[in-house]
Amino acid sequence: MDLSLIQGMSLPLYFLLTLFFFFFATAKTRRSSSTGTLPPGPPILPLVGNIFQLGFNPHRSLAAFSKTYGPIMSLKLGRLTAVVISSPEAAKEALRTHDHVMSARTFNDALRAFDHHKHSIVWIPPSARWRFLKKTITKYLLSPQNLDAIQSLRMRKVEELVSLVNEFRERGEAIDLARASFVTSFNIISNALFSVDLATYDSNSSSYEFHNTVVHLTDIAGIPNVGDYFQYMRFLDLQGTRKKAVLCIEKLFRVFQEFIDARLAKRFSRTEKEPKEASSIDMLDSLLDLTQQNEAELTMNDLKHLLLDVFVAGTDTNSSTMEWAMTELFRSTEKMVKAQSEIRQVIGQNGFVQESDIPSLPYLQAIVKETLRLHPAAPLIPRKSESDVQIMGFLVPKNTQIRLL
Repeated sequence: MDLSLIQGMSLPLYFLLTLFFFFFATAKTRRSSSTGTLPPGPPILPLVGNIFQLGFNPHRSLAAFSKTYGPIMSLKLGRLTAVVISSPEAAKEALRTHDHVMSARTFNDALRAFDHHKHSIVWIPPSARWRFLKKTITKYLLSPQNLDAIQSLRMRKVEELVSLVNEFRERGEAIDLARASFVTSFNIISNALFSVDLATYDSNSSSYEFHNTVVHLTDIAGIPNVGDYFQYMRFLDLQGTRKKAVLCIEKLFRVFQEFIDARLAKRFSRTEKEPKEASSIDMLDSLLDLTQQNEAELTMNDLKHLLLDVFVAGTDTNSSTMEWAMTELFRSTEKMVKAQSEIRQVIGQNGFVQESDIPSLPYLQAIVKETLRLHPAAPLIPRKSESDVQIMGFLVPKNTQIRLL
């Protein structure tokens, strides 16, 4: 067949395919909106909707849109309908009045690696299983008794951080404060879980790869995927995020399994006349006890997913908040001086801040709260409506992604 004829036939074919996908992508929205009025929003482009209008700083773009379209607005992100809530009144109605409908989460495709979305306390919907995992973490890690038990550990790690900063200051060298604070948070958690340091500031250490794997997984989990907005393309994994997440989680699970195996071997080698010392029992010991008592409730696979949640949620969030707080203070030196003055007034010129001093440092607390307001550690974690619901007179259809500003 003549090449020019093929090219001539391909143009109308592309046009028809474009129309087909456009009407296919918008049909669901039209069906949903027939029972109510969707919130206002910016104009929608064919196929992609408002994806390109969000830009590289979606939180800022959404804040700008809210000034035009109001405290509740709708967006079309590919085939996904999203509703953005930006006022206290709308948030109260969504999260209090309709909390039973909007308590589920939506997640990026990378979190499907190893079915993490089915095991993670962060991503599974509220259920008996979710309540069990929450109770487990609270009881064995976040209870007042456990937090008091590791207070000396937290203070020791903070003192190590201060000593490291002083060493760099004396040498006249710059320090990567974000990495240093990350290592501190990381080792507090690793000691609470395994009674061992798993990170050092030295990039040549053997623990550096484990530390970097957690950082890399955190970055991957925050990358939007084409499959998140066009579900029929999810299996392609066009950006390779799920494949990268599989490699990261596989490495972390291997490390967790080594700790589990070593702990179980230590238990088997211990005689009945050698009871465990209370001071040597960490969270891993407690979780292994729970697993052995009731494996139907908490399997070894569940245990590894739980450990993954604790590491990812408790490390990068702390270090990023610390980094942003210092950045904002460097931008505003008068606030830095005021914070230093308050600390010296409470603990003296050469004293060391104790956790018991924090209630006496209201300005420092205000700095932390303002940092979290300006730079939330995990911004725009979306929820999902599990049925049609009305908010401020607008329809929020089932399976709509809910974003809070």
